[in-house]
Amino acid sequence: MFTGYNLSSFSRFRRSWWGIPLWLALLLMPLSGALSVKLQLPDGPVYLLFLPVTLAIALLSVFDWAALPGIALSLLWRYLMVFSPGHALITSTLFISCISICWLGYRIWAGRSWGAGPGMQGLGLMRLFWIGFFLPTLLVSLLQIMVTLGVVSADTSIFNRNPLTLRTLINYQAFLLSCVAVLPLYTMMLRCFRHPRYFSRQINLLRQQIAESVSAAEIKIWFFWLVSLVGLLMILHSELRNQAMGDFALLLLLPTMLWSAARFGYLFTALAWAMVLILLYQFHTRPEISLHLAINTSNLLVWSLILYFTAVNGVRQRRLIKKSRAAALVDPVVDLPNLRALKVMLTQQASSTLCFLRIPDLDRLSRTWGLDLRIEYKRRLAAHLQPLLDANEVIYHLPGFALALRLNKATYEDRIQQISDRVNSYSLRWQGLPLQPDIGISYCHVVPPVNNLPGLLGELSEMAEFSLRSHQAELLQLGNVNAQRHVKEKLAQLSEVQLALDNERFVMMAQRIEGLRGDDYHELLLRLIDEQGEQLTPDRFLPVVQEFGLTWEVDRWVLEHALSFIDRCRESMPAMRFAVNIHAATLYRPHFVNELERLLKSYQVEPWQLIMEISEATGTIDFTVCYRNINRLRQMGCRIAIDNFGVGYASYLQLKTLQADILKIDGSFIKNMLHSPLDYQIIESICRVARLKRMQIVAESVESEAVATALRALGVDYLQGFAISELQPLTSLVGE
Repeated sequence: MFTGYNLSSFSRFRRSWWGIPLWLALLLMPLSGALSVKLQLPDGPVYLLFLPVTLAIALLSVFDWAALPGIALSLLWRYLMVFSPGHALITSTLFISCISICWLGYRIWAGRSWGAGPGMQGLGLMRLFWIGFFLPTLLVSLLQIMVTLGVVSADTSIFNRNPLTLRTLINYQAFLLSCVAVLPLYTMMLRCFRHPRYFSRQINLLRQQIAESVSAAEIKIWFFWLVSLVGLLMILHSELRNQAMGDFALLLLLPTMLWSAARFGYLFTALAWAMVLILLYQFHTRPEISLHLAINTSNLLVWSLILYFTAVNGVRQRRLIKKSRAAALVDPVVDLPNLRALKVMLTQQASSTLCFLRIPDLDRLSRTWGLDLRIEYKRRLAAHLQPLLDANEVIYHLPGFALALRLNKATYEDRIQQISDRVNSYSLRWQGLPLQPDIGISYCHVVPPVNNLPGLLGELSEMAEFSLRSHQAELLQLGNVNAQRHVKEKLAQLSEVQLALDNERFVMMAQRIEGLRGDDYHELLLRLIDEQGEQLTPDRFLPVVQEFGLTWEVDRWVLEHALSFIDRCRESMPAMRFAVNIHAATLYRPHFVNELERLLKSYQVEPWQLIMEISEATGTIDFTVCYRNINRLRQMGCRIAIDNFGVGYASYLQLKTLQADILKIDGSFIKNMLHSPLDYQIIESICRVARLKRMQIVAESVESEAVATALRALGVDYLQGFAISELQPLTSLVGE
């Protein structure tokens, strides 16, 4: 029964809030006292390390105020073993009072983060002030005052009655060094004892703090050098005749530990530095001159602070670099991983399935509803697909109107079909209207290395475009042969256009447009000379130009060559006028008008010599968006012509908001006007509307004199076609 009662009491004691810190303090305080290094100098004893105060702060850092009873009891027991009861009580009271005051100040300042480990960003300076500086300063000051006033005998103390001695300085430095350099080791040991899982977390933290470029060989070399250096120092510190050599070897410690601080992080360096100091001082048995010892101790204290700030700042810098690298992998607007993240992930996986989502209507919708629609649509579509994704599968944002999915390993058709069904069932409700644009889907299986990811995505984009017509997901490797051929042809055309821009392989053709009042002008038409020397018409290469965003490059080439020709031939053709086709995408450029003004001034050409023909082969033009630029062009003096009027998206609705000067009737109505009463009536109605808007009229595709006569009777202002003039090179107008 007595044994059972003892076990029950011990169990209640262990579970109490003060039980564990109490017996830890009673157990570890004698050990800390034994590890403390006390050296006998000719004028009295001094401490090189005083670890009981380090243990007290470490216990408070782990158990908070619950550790205070154990600290008080263990300190009192320690000093009762060496001092008289009065002396022991005074010393213990001073210790407990100083520790309590400093811990209270730190707790108030740190708030709920008081339990963070040493080196924690934001708490380092607080901890250094309250624990590393204020506590040793207050404690040494009060102990020295007690000895100076005679309350405590100087014979039993480490202090002299005169405070202005090197012994006081050395003891003060010992307290500072113990609180600054050894505290991380004590704190980690106590935390690992209280929570064994904390050790594995600290090991992971230690690995995270090590620089990415550090290899295992570098750590082994550093460890071997440190062990050799510490071994040499321990031997030299025990021999008086090797004092100069010992000081030189001690100086080598700083670059060695700076190497660790810069490369291995704070936690690794702090633990290594604490163990190095304890080992060095344990073998420091030779008597030294007080001044020499004070200088060495101050050096070690300064080095501890240097190592602390170097290691903490190094870890902080590596974390910022890591965060910036992670931020570079995420699009800041759509908040989805970007193309760079996709490239990194493909290199890390043994095999993947890359799924491409193409949403061409999203471009037109965003022009109508704004860029917010495109951003929100991509975000919500990604969230809509997320339930179908497995671990480590991600949706990536691509520029424009596309998304990419990276799926684990080789994905079979049934899973692709699930994704396709979920994509097709998605709709976005925007400002009360349901929007469900068509989405093309293509996919392929890839294994690293993926050397040309942009080219692969271009092929997937073409396959996704083919998917819009086939209404099923297309596999790139085993896809439709015609679709594959179509992709290769487009890429070849894109290469031809790029080479033509770089090597001046475009040719300007001119066709005269006859004015019924004698004010003729020429329309400039572009041709491309391929590698075989064949002349390609615009319908062969302009779709590729528009799809891959080269419209401005082509339009700028046309404008520069047209203005250059006017500048060269102004003497022989002083009043020449040219009509130039401009893509709608060019009009969306915010600085287009300013760029055109610079070109006009550079070539000294008057704006009235240019007629801007606005057309958009894809039919996505929205004149309301570029109305401001069109209005500025007219204010400059340029004339605006609406090309291909009457077909596609070009309609009477445009005339409500668009102020233009010329209306060009599409040639499909002109060709059959003498044989189709409907076409004739359409042309007549267009002429009436144009007159109401005070616009001049151009009839395209005039191929016979009979058609020309009928058009003149309807009041058309200009005639264009092979019956009026054949196409000819621009340079032939002046015989160049």
